[in-house]
Amino acid sequence: MSTVDEVASAAHSRRYGIEIHGIEPIPTTLRHGRPRSLFTLWFGANTQFATLSVGALTTAAFGLRLIPAILAIAVGTLLSSTVVGLLSTRGPNTGLPQLIQTRGPFGWFGNLPAALSTAIGGIGWYVVDTILGVFILRNLLGIGFTASLAIMVVGQLIVPIIGYRMIHALERGMSVLLICVFAIVTCYVGGRAHLAPAASPSLGTIGAFMLAVSVTAARGLGWSAYACDYTRYLPAGTSPRRVFAAATGGSTLAGIWIGGLGAALGTAAAVTDPSSMVSQLLPPTLGRIVLVALLLSTLSSTVIDLYSGSMAALAAGVRIPRWVSVVVVCAIGSVLAWWAGQHSFTDTFQNFLLITSYWLAPWATVTVAALFRFDRDVAPTPAQLADRRRRFGPGLPATLLGVIASIPFMSQTLYTGPIAHAYPTVSGFGHVIGCAVAVFAYAVISRKARA
Repeated sequence: MSTVDEVASAAHSRRYGIEIHGIEPIPTTLRHGRPRSLFTLWFGANTQFATLSVGALTTAAFGLRLIPAILAIAVGTLLSSTVVGLLSTRGPNTGLPQLIQTRGPFGWFGNLPAALSTAIGGIGWYVVDTILGVFILRNLLGIGFTASLAIMVVGQLIVPIIGYRMIHALERGMSVLLICVFAIVTCYVGGRAHLAPAASPSLGTIGAFMLAVSVTAARGLGWSAYACDYTRYLPAGTSPRRVFAAATGGSTLAGIWIGGLGAALGTAAAVTDPSSMVSQLLPPTLGRIVLVALLLSTLSSTVIDLYSGSMAALAAGVRIPRWVSVVVVCAIGSVLAWWAGQHSFTDTFQNFLLITSYWLAPWATVTVAALFRFDRDVAPTPAQLADRRRRFGPGLPATLLGVIASIPFMSQTLYTGPIAHAYPTVSGFGHVIGCAVAVFAYAVISRKARA
C-alpha cells in the first residue's frame, strides 16, 4: 500500500468508523495506541458471565471445596493468561493477526486446521455467551428464548463490524462498570458461600482439581488464538515487556476474581440457569440491576468472539470483506445458539470447554515454543507468511501428536477414553500429557527439518 493509499485509508476509517483492514499487515503510518489498553481489553473480556459460570462448575458440578476450587482456578488462569500475554507481544513486530503469524511453524496449508478450528471456536464461544445473555433477558423481561435470542443478535453485531478501535473503547468502559457490579456481587455472595460444596467430587479431590484446572485454562486459552489481533496496531517499537504485563495482568486479575466468585456462587446456588444463580442471592431490585450489567458483560466477550472469529475465517482463505465475515460468523453462531439452547446448559458448556481445549492446549504450546524458542532466530517475514509454497511446517504434525496422546484421557458425555474410563481420577492430566508430547515432537521435527 502506497503512502497516498495509507492516508486515504486512515481518513476513510475516521470518517466512516468501520475498520477496512483484514489480515494484511498494518502499515506503520496507521499504528497507534499504548500497551495499557490491553489491560482493560482483557480485563473487560474476562470480567463476564462465562468466567463466572466456569468458576461455578468447579464447586457445583465437580464437587471441590471452595479453597481448592479457587486454587485450581488460579492455576488454570495463570497458565492461559501467560500464553495470551506471550503471544500478544508478537503483534507490534509484524502488524499481523495471530493466525497469519502461525503460518511460520505450521506452513500455509498446515495452518488451515488451526484457522478453521479457531473460527469454529469463535462461533462456539459466541454461542455460549449469547445463551448466557438470553438467560438474563428471559429472566428480566419474561419473554421466550427465540425473542431473547433475536435481541441479543442485533445488539452484538454493531461493535465488531466497526472493528478494532471500537472494541478497545468498549472494553475500557466495560471494565469500569463491571468492577463496580462484581464488587457488589462479591460483597453479597461472600457471606452466603460455604467452604464445602453440596456434593462430594465423583472423580476424587485430585481428579476434580485437575479437571477444574483444565476447564479454567480452556476458557482462557480460547483467547490465545486471538492475542495478536489486538496488538497489531501498536507501534513497532512498543516494549514487549509492557505488552506482556498488560495483557497477562488484565486477564489474570479478572479470571481469578470472577472465577473465584463463581466458585463461591456454586456452593450457595444451583447452576442449571446461570442468571437465576445470581438473582436468587440478591435483593430483587439490586438483582435486576446486576443482571442488566451482566447482560452487558456478555457483550464484552461476544464482540471479541465475532471479530476474531471472522479474522480466522479470512485466515482460512475465505475471500470476503472483514465486516461481511463478521455477519456470516454471527449468522452461523445464532443458528447454533438456538439449537444449543434447547439442551442442558451445564453439560453443553462443559463438553464445549473440554473439546476445544484438547486442540487448543497443544496448539498453543507449539505456537509459543515456535515463536519464542525454536524459531526465534528464523522468524519468517510477512511476504514469506503469505507464500503458499511454504505448504506445511512441523507445527501441524506436532499438534496432532499431542491431540492423539490426550485421547485416552478424554472424559466427557460425548466420549470417554479407555484410560479415563478405567481410572477416572487421572482424566484431568490429559491436557498436560498432550502439551508435553506436542512440544517434544515439535522440537524433534523442527531440528531434523533444519538439519
